[in-house]
Amino acid sequence: MAKLDAAKIIKKVRTRMGVSQEGLSRRLNATKGAVQHWERGRNHPDLARLIALRNICPPGAERKQLDALIKETQGRIAMPPEDLYPGAGGGSLLHKENSRLRAQITKLEAVQDRKAEQLRILESLVGDLQRQNAELKSSKGGG
Repeated sequence: MAKLDAAKIIKKVRTRMGVSQEGLSRRLNATKGAVQHWERGRNHPDLARLIALRNICPPGAERKQLDALIKETQGRIAMPPEDLYPGAGGGSLLHKENSRLRAQITKLEAVQDRKAEQLRILESLVGDLQRQNAELKSSKGGG
């Protein structure tokens, strides 16, 4: 299957909708520059924006082209590039990213444990202060 021309499809959809690049950018929560780049073929919108564009596109040939573009994009996402899995060498980008994320999770868990301990100490202090306050009130009331 021939690769679809995302730039032409996006421009056709926008003109069919009768909105400017700025108007489309507002509807898709993107910048006007991003829409310009999409229409010039410099880059492509992400899958979420393509789906949002499809949802606001009126029925017709343009919507069918968007459906095909979405399907093509999903196919590219489902099959990651070869450099993510370069074999059993262990130096893959995916492996490195997973290691980095695991280290970040470990740090966040340590911070969470420290905060939980600080909270426990503060709650204990509050309890002590409340007891002392109650004792003071009872000694003033009884004396």
